[in-house]
Amino acid sequence: MFGIHDRRLGLLVGLMFAPFALQLLGWAGTPLGGGPCGAIGLDRLMLEQPQVFFYAQIMLWGISLLMATGFFVLMLGFMHNGTIQKSQAQPFLLIALVVGSFTALIYALTHTVGLPAPSPIGWLMSGAEPTDIIGILIFTVLLVQISLTLRWLVQSEPTPKKAAPPQAHQSKVI
Repeated sequence: MFGIHDRRLGLLVGLMFAPFALQLLGWAGTPLGGGPCGAIGLDRLMLEQPQVFFYAQIMLWGISLLMATGFFVLMLGFMHNGTIQKSQAQPFLLIALVVGSFTALIYALTHTVGLPAPSPIGWLMSGAEPTDIIGILIFTVLLVQISLTLRWLVQSEPTPKKAAPPQAHQSKVI
Protein backbone atom coordinates (compact mmCIF):
# COMPACT_ATOMS: atom_id res chain seq x y z
CA MET A 1 0.00 0.00 0.00
CA PHE A 2 1.29 3.44 -0.78
CA GLY A 3 2.74 5.25 2.21
CA ILE A 4 3.69 2.03 4.03
CA HIS A 5 6.64 -0.13 2.98
CA ASP A 6 5.70 -3.14 5.15
CA ARG A 7 3.29 -5.11 2.94
CA ARG A 8 1.63 -6.91 5.84
CA LEU A 9 0.94 -3.65 7.63
CA GLY A 10 -0.34 -2.11 4.39
CA LEU A 11 -2.70 -5.05 3.94
CA LEU A 12 -3.99 -4.57 7.48
CA VAL A 13 -4.63 -0.88 6.80
CA GLY A 14 -6.51 -1.80 3.63
CA LEU A 15 -8.61 -4.29 5.60
CA MET A 16 -9.41 -1.55 8.12
CA PHE A 17 -10.85 0.60 5.32
CA ALA A 18 -12.71 -2.24 3.55
CA PRO A 19 -15.75 -2.62 5.90
CA PHE A 20 -16.69 1.03 5.53
CA ALA A 21 -16.27 0.91 1.76
CA LEU A 22 -18.47 -2.19 1.62
CA GLN A 23 -21.07 -0.48 3.78
CA LEU A 24 -21.13 2.40 1.29
CA LEU A 25 -22.12 -0.20 -1.32
CA GLY A 26 -24.95 -1.23 0.97
CA TRP A 27 -26.16 2.35 1.29
CA ALA A 28 -26.02 2.77 -2.50
CA GLY A 29 -28.98 0.44 -2.90
CA THR A 30 -27.19 -2.35 -4.74
CA PRO A 31 -28.95 -5.72 -5.02
CA LEU A 32 -26.34 -7.12 -2.60
CA GLY A 33 -28.30 -5.78 0.38
CA GLY A 34 -28.03 -2.95 2.86
CA GLY A 35 -25.17 -4.32 4.96
CA PRO A 36 -25.07 -4.53 8.74
CA CYS A 37 -25.83 -0.81 9.14
CA GLY A 38 -28.98 -1.05 7.04
CA ALA A 39 -30.03 0.36 3.70
CA ILE A 40 -31.01 3.96 3.28
CA GLY A 41 -34.48 3.96 1.80
CA LEU A 42 -38.07 5.00 2.35
CA ASP A 43 -39.62 1.53 2.32
CA ARG A 44 -38.40 0.51 5.78
CA LEU A 45 -37.66 3.06 8.48
CA MET A 46 -35.06 1.89 10.96
CA LEU A 47 -36.46 4.20 13.64
CA GLU A 48 -39.58 2.04 13.75
CA GLN A 49 -37.43 -0.97 14.67
CA PRO A 50 -35.40 0.06 17.72
CA GLN A 51 -33.32 -3.11 17.97
CA VAL A 52 -32.28 -2.91 14.33
CA PHE A 53 -31.47 0.79 14.66
CA PHE A 54 -29.52 0.36 17.92
CA TYR A 55 -27.21 -2.37 16.62
CA ALA A 56 -26.88 -0.73 13.20
CA GLN A 57 -25.50 2.33 14.99
CA ILE A 58 -23.06 0.17 16.99
CA MET A 59 -21.88 -1.47 13.76
CA LEU A 60 -21.51 1.93 12.12
CA TRP A 61 -19.43 3.21 15.03
CA GLY A 62 -17.32 0.05 14.93
CA ILE A 63 -16.47 0.22 11.24
CA SER A 64 -15.94 4.00 11.48
CA LEU A 65 -13.49 3.62 14.37
CA LEU A 66 -11.75 0.83 12.48
CA MET A 67 -11.35 3.10 9.46
CA ALA A 68 -10.08 5.95 11.66
CA THR A 69 -7.49 3.62 13.20
CA GLY A 70 -6.35 2.59 9.73
CA PHE A 71 -6.11 6.26 8.81
CA PHE A 72 -3.82 6.93 11.80
CA VAL A 73 -1.51 4.07 10.80
CA LEU A 74 -1.47 5.37 7.23
CA MET A 75 -0.57 8.86 8.49
CA LEU A 76 2.27 7.35 10.54
CA GLY A 77 3.57 5.87 7.29
CA PHE A 78 3.42 9.26 5.59
CA MET A 79 5.17 10.99 8.50
CA HIS A 80 8.01 8.47 8.58
CA ASN A 81 8.53 8.02 4.83
CA GLY A 82 6.86 4.63 4.73
CA THR A 83 8.78 2.89 7.49
CA ILE A 84 6.79 2.51 10.67
CA GLN A 85 8.45 1.08 13.74
CA LYS A 86 6.59 -1.88 15.17
CA SER A 87 6.42 -0.19 18.56
CA GLN A 88 4.58 2.76 16.96
CA ALA A 89 2.08 0.65 15.02
CA GLN A 90 1.38 -1.82 17.82
CA PRO A 91 -1.00 0.39 19.91
CA PHE A 92 -3.07 1.21 16.84
CA LEU A 93 -3.25 -2.43 15.83
CA LEU A 94 -4.33 -3.41 19.34
CA ILE A 95 -7.15 -0.84 19.10
CA ALA A 96 -8.07 -2.22 15.67
CA LEU A 97 -8.07 -5.75 17.09
CA VAL A 98 -10.43 -4.81 19.93
CA VAL A 99 -12.77 -2.73 17.74
CA GLY A 100 -12.82 -5.34 14.95
CA SER A 101 -13.46 -8.18 17.39
CA PHE A 102 -16.27 -6.30 19.13
CA THR A 103 -17.87 -5.35 15.82
CA ALA A 104 -17.65 -8.91 14.49
CA LEU A 105 -19.09 -10.27 17.74
CA ILE A 106 -22.04 -7.87 17.62
CA TYR A 107 -22.70 -8.80 13.99
CA ALA A 108 -22.52 -12.54 14.73
CA LEU A 109 -24.82 -12.31 17.75
CA THR A 110 -27.44 -10.07 16.13
CA HIS A 111 -27.62 -12.31 13.07
CA THR A 112 -27.70 -15.66 14.86
CA VAL A 113 -29.55 -15.37 18.18
CA GLY A 114 -30.59 -11.73 18.48
CA LEU A 115 -29.78 -9.35 21.31
CA PRO A 116 -31.90 -7.15 23.58
CA ALA A 117 -32.13 -3.52 22.54
CA PRO A 118 -33.41 -0.36 24.22
CA SER A 119 -36.78 1.03 23.16
CA PRO A 120 -39.18 3.66 24.51
CA ILE A 121 -41.00 0.96 26.51
CA GLY A 122 -37.89 -0.75 27.86
CA TRP A 123 -35.48 -3.40 26.65
CA LEU A 124 -36.84 -5.60 23.89
CA MET A 125 -35.54 -9.01 22.94
CA SER A 126 -35.33 -9.37 19.21
CA GLY A 127 -34.87 -12.34 16.95
CA ALA A 128 -32.05 -12.93 14.54
CA GLU A 129 -31.72 -10.30 11.83
CA PRO A 130 -31.68 -11.41 8.20
CA THR A 131 -28.28 -11.54 6.55
CA ASP A 132 -27.31 -10.16 3.18
CA ILE A 133 -24.26 -10.45 0.95
CA ILE A 134 -22.75 -7.11 2.01
CA GLY A 135 -23.08 -8.08 5.68
CA ILE A 136 -21.42 -11.44 5.08
CA LEU A 137 -18.60 -9.77 3.14
CA ILE A 138 -18.04 -7.25 5.95
CA PHE A 139 -18.08 -10.04 8.55
CA THR A 140 -15.54 -12.01 6.49
CA VAL A 141 -13.28 -8.97 6.12
CA LEU A 142 -13.48 -8.39 9.88
CA LEU A 143 -12.50 -12.01 10.60
CA VAL A 144 -9.56 -11.82 8.17
CA GLN A 145 -8.48 -8.50 9.69
CA ILE A 146 -8.63 -9.95 13.20
CA SER A 147 -6.60 -13.03 12.28
CA LEU A 148 -3.96 -11.06 10.36
CA THR A 149 -3.68 -8.51 13.17
CA LEU A 150 -3.15 -11.29 15.71
CA ARG A 151 -0.55 -12.85 13.44
CA TRP A 152 1.24 -9.51 12.96
CA LEU A 153 1.23 -8.78 16.72
CA VAL A 154 2.58 -12.24 17.58
CA GLN A 155 5.27 -12.19 14.89
CA SER A 156 6.35 -8.66 15.64
CA GLU A 157 7.22 -9.33 19.26
CA PRO A 158 10.96 -9.33 19.70
CA THR A 159 12.37 -12.59 20.88
CA PRO A 160 14.41 -12.23 24.03
CA LYS A 161 18.09 -12.66 23.37
CA LYS A 162 19.99 -15.13 25.46
CA ALA A 163 22.77 -13.70 27.49
CA ALA A 164 26.18 -14.62 26.23
CA PRO A 165 27.99 -17.04 28.52
CA PRO A 166 30.60 -15.33 30.63
CA GLN A 167 34.04 -15.67 29.20
CA ALA A 168 36.98 -16.04 31.47
CA HIS A 169 39.71 -13.60 30.61
CA GLN A 170 43.01 -15.26 30.33
CA SER A 171 45.96 -13.05 30.36
CA LYS A 172 48.94 -14.26 28.49
CA VAL A 173 52.35 -13.14 29.36
CA ILE A 174 54.63 -12.87 26.44
